[in-house]
Amino acid sequence: MKLFIFYNWPFFAGWLLICILPGVQASSRRPEPLTRIDSPTTLSLEVVPRQPNARGTFDSRSLPLDSPSLRHTDAFRLRLSAFSQTFTIHLRPNNHLIHPAARITYHTTSDDGKTVQSQMEPLLRDSVLAYWGEVVHESYSSSWLREDAARLSRPQGTPGDRGWARILVHNQGNALQDLPPIYEGAFSADGETYHILTINKYLRLKHPLDPLPEHFIDPSSQLVIFRDSDRITVNEHSSVKLQAEIGPEMCGHDRLSHNKDTSFQLGNSNLNEPATWYDPWNLFQDSGIVDGPVNMSHKRDDVAGGSSSSNFVGSIGSTAGCPSSEKIVYMGVAADCKYTAQYGSVENATKAILLNWNTASSLYKSTFNISLGIIHLEIHNSSCPSTPDPIRPWNTDCSSVTLDQRLSQFSAYRGTLGDDGAGLWHLMSGCPTGTEVGIAWLGTLCNQAASGEPPSVVSGAAVSTFGVTEWQVISHEIGHNFGAIHDCTSGCNSTAGCCPSSATTCAAENQFLMNPISNAGEMRFSPCSIGNICSLIPQGNPNAINSSCIQDASASEKTITVQMCGNGIVEDGEECDPGVGNNSTCCNSETCTFTAGSVCDPTSDACCTSTCQFSPATQVCRPAVNSQCDIAETCTGNSSACPPDTFHANGLQCGTDGETCANGLCTSQSLQCQTVGSSLGLKAACPNRNPSCSISCQDPNDSSSCMVLQSNFVDGTPCGYGGFCEKGNCQPGSLLDTAVSWYKQNLQIAIPISVAAGLVALVAICWLFSALGRCMRGSSRQGPPVYGAAGPPQPITGYAPGYTSVQAAPFYPQFKDENTSFSSPPQPTGDAAWIPPALRPGPNALRPYTPSEVR
Repeated sequence: MKLFIFYNWPFFAGWLLICILPGVQASSRRPEPLTRIDSPTTLSLEVVPRQPNARGTFDSRSLPLDSPSLRHTDAFRLRLSAFSQTFTIHLRPNNHLIHPAARITYHTTSDDGKTVQSQMEPLLRDSVLAYWGEVVHESYSSSWLREDAARLSRPQGTPGDRGWARILVHNQGNALQDLPPIYEGAFSADGETYHILTINKYLRLKHPLDPLPEHFIDPSSQLVIFRDSDRITVNEHSSVKLQAEIGPEMCGHDRLSHNKDTSFQLGNSNLNEPATWYDPWNLFQDSGIVDGPVNMSHKRDDVAGGSSSSNFVGSIGSTAGCPSSEKIVYMGVAADCKYTAQYGSVENATKAILLNWNTASSLYKSTFNISLGIIHLEIHNSSCPSTPDPIRPWNTDCSSVTLDQRLSQFSAYRGTLGDDGAGLWHLMSGCPTGTEVGIAWLGTLCNQAASGEPPSVVSGAAVSTFGVTEWQVISHEIGHNFGAIHDCTSGCNSTAGCCPSSATTCAAENQFLMNPISNAGEMRFSPCSIGNICSLIPQGNPNAINSSCIQDASASEKTITVQMCGNGIVEDGEECDPGVGNNSTCCNSETCTFTAGSVCDPTSDACCTSTCQFSPATQVCRPAVNSQCDIAETCTGNSSACPPDTFHANGLQCGTDGETCANGLCTSQSLQCQTVGSSLGLKAACPNRNPSCSISCQDPNDSSSCMVLQSNFVDGTPCGYGGFCEKGNCQPGSLLDTAVSWYKQNLQIAIPISVAAGLVALVAICWLFSALGRCMRGSSRQGPPVYGAAGPPQPITGYAPGYTSVQAAPFYPQFKDENTSFSSPPQPTGDAAWIPPALRPGPNALRPYTPSEVR
């Protein structure tokens, strides 16, 4: 990012003339000086009532439910006053800022001027009090507080919402000792943006013309607050006839050759691209007259003179391609010696980085549904090496290298780290170069390798420099890594490779974060930048960036394997780990090994005695939570580990009101609504059969409405049709379970269908039996005889004892098949027809009988 300060009107006029020249990349000024600051007064900090875990208690290291100490998992309400206003801020934890296995490495400069690693320790999530939330109208605060206690999820634009908030708490304070809390961050209320800094940080980063705290602030206060609207205008700035040299600041992205390399074709919009605002009939797409949305450079740095040929006009405002569920990209962050020097200590530099990433992460989450987390943090002390370290040449003073060279060196360093679990690396430097305060490679998300030669080594990296609102610069440069180009500025035209304001308007009027100038009022991405980034994420898109490092936010996979002694987790290569600051007679907390004679550590193992020996086999190490659903586990006597948790089968009936076993608990969806949503008076779960494990309860004031909470049903709770919840996801059951569950849960549909199906089956059975009967009757009858040419045989009469007369059975000709032989009757010669002997004339001929002869 480049920012310019206007010292006088002649300079401004010259600058304006340059801007209107064709082909010149416009740059912009740094934020003007402040006219006013204030001291915020903290009125209250109220922790929202905590909820027990699924088994009713916290683990052994957790604070009691009623502890007044603020925890990293707490939600709270902060009230403060400033500028004659009162602000009520509702905050909840940023759960994804720190990776579960994050580490922080400290480097110092040795006596011979070399950079050496002095310490590496885990960056524990519970040590970072990072929160995000909303500024709420006071009249809505009470109802919001009850909803916060129930962990209710709210969509954007909920009544009472005045704006966003991002806060990092350094010290909770003590009301009994009249010690106010210390915190930093930013928030917006009714369109106005406020920034809160500690006095120490403000004095180190302030503009030379910014007011001093003692003129505005109570000497006992430790915080400063200012508004973006309190900066003087360009005209006011010029009228004071500044004498101090104030370096302009801007983004150097456009000057880097990688970011102008048209061979990458990032975001090539020549593929069925909608008509653009400058060419509605696509007359120039193939002629080359307009260098339109084709061949956008893949590499992006914030250096003047660069250009891009894709403006993403066809995707303005579209979020298609961005994830529908929450995702996260973990990053590595390094601070060079000059950045640490700006903050005075490694502790202050670390706090500044955490504050910046908390604010930037919340912005990316609310815009793209992708959070930014930290997995590696590398801090160098304020003493720069006399000779740059060949491994970390970027850690040097400002006179040694430019910002471009620092990016190239840092990119080469990133390439040496390989697959370290970081999708991007970012360097915080204390050395802006002239007008440049930040620089990045374009579209290099998830690029863990390094390519190219100095001074243009490319990787998934960026550099930002210090400033009062440096989180904006960081967000801007990371946007380049995600593939975002600059927003169009004044004087742009249809051939500019920038993101236009709309399909019919070019300049974005310096309102948004991807403006090439760093303005204090930039707090969000433009619709074009949103469409720009979202359109490049889907992997089905042939022009998509690499998004393999974008992972599910719920995933807690540890992607680093270095020794993490001190994080309280026994890992491979460790015998024990009591955690940083915890003393144990059984474990050496520095080496994570057992002390002499010890075989276990009770701070880490459930089956270990206070004498560091295995517990007997009779000791219960995990009691049953519920006798109907859970099973108690006992120690084995030869191991310090408690056997795996076992319980009765999920779904087993255990209560009188529809409760079933769920991972050892006897519960139901409605019972969990009553427990979690007690502050809202929730009683019953919604009859929603979607495969979701988010707690959804009926609104007590409107049974037709559902209230979705931020909590999930406990594992083992039935969900969907025949499924069970597992880690927040509904795992489907078997086909039979699904069918049975659907039938039971949809009786109003299933019963009519069953009746209809039964009638159809009955009719089918009747028809089948009828058909079988007809077939059987038909098979018992003789078929019609087959006659020869002589016609049917004539009846004959005969005699049998006891009978007056009988009728001889008719004679049927026999037919011969190929396997049967028989003697044919004698055949007549000539033309005479053969007559059976009984019918031949003569004395033995049988005479016909008449009916009258039958007695």
